[in-house]
Amino acid sequence: MQNAQCTMLNDGGRDTSIASSKFTTRIKSMLKMDFYRLFHTPIFYIMVTVAALIPALVLSMVGANEDGGPSFSNTWQVIEGLSGNTAGLMDFANMANINMLFIFAALMLSIFVAHDYSSGFVKNIFTVHAKKSDYAVSKSLVGIFSGICMILAYTLVTIIVGAIMGKSFDLGVAGIGGLLMCLMSKMLLMGVFVPLYLSVAVLFRQKLWMTIVATFAAGILFYPVASIAVPLDASVLTLLMCALAAGIGFVGFGALTSLILNKRDLA
Repeated sequence: MQNAQCTMLNDGGRDTSIASSKFTTRIKSMLKMDFYRLFHTPIFYIMVTVAALIPALVLSMVGANEDGGPSFSNTWQVIEGLSGNTAGLMDFANMANINMLFIFAALMLSIFVAHDYSSGFVKNIFTVHAKKSDYAVSKSLVGIFSGICMILAYTLVTIIVGAIMGKSFDLGVAGIGGLLMCLMSKMLLMGVFVPLYLSVAVLFRQKLWMTIVATFAAGILFYPVASIAVPLDASVLTLLMCALAAGIGFVGFGALTSLILNKRDLA
């Protein structure tokens, strides 16, 4: 009897190991395909370039305004404001910052997914990869990677242009630690925004214009969260909260995406 129970336990562990191995193999295959397509898709390079150009344009075109208009005398203003200074969420200073990249990530993912459906390539994907959850995981990871690339490009150009134009690099109470926590927290928040956008993208499928409108609306709706929750003077607690939110968002919206894919035809 004991031997039988041990055999059942061993078989159960073996089955779990096999299932885990199959999942890992499938995801690796999907990721390899999606990253290959990403790096051979012009829209990825276009969006990263646009992300890099934004801080250059903002810092070079907007200076101290004697008429009371927006003033960007400090380089880090185009990254984010200090906590307590983000009350005017819809003014220029709070809109023309790194949080715009969450909306750009939506645009890129919308085009990426819409192309799968408009070209009919999605049918080939699900012929080889039967699991709809694999599609959700792979597309989310590729979208998050793209968003992080945009953040890095934006930050790098911000530093370069700020130095060229002689802008202040004073971080005030934030310090270098706050800046790093802020940037890493923004990257983690891609784990919330991107899976949300993916759910919308698979809902509208090849109807790109509807996907763009819907994801843009979702981005604008949650835009204040990215600003208020992650200020320039972010802390380790901010990072941990964003990591938790990213985990919940990735799993929750990933499940929603899988549900939509299972409930609707591929066409």
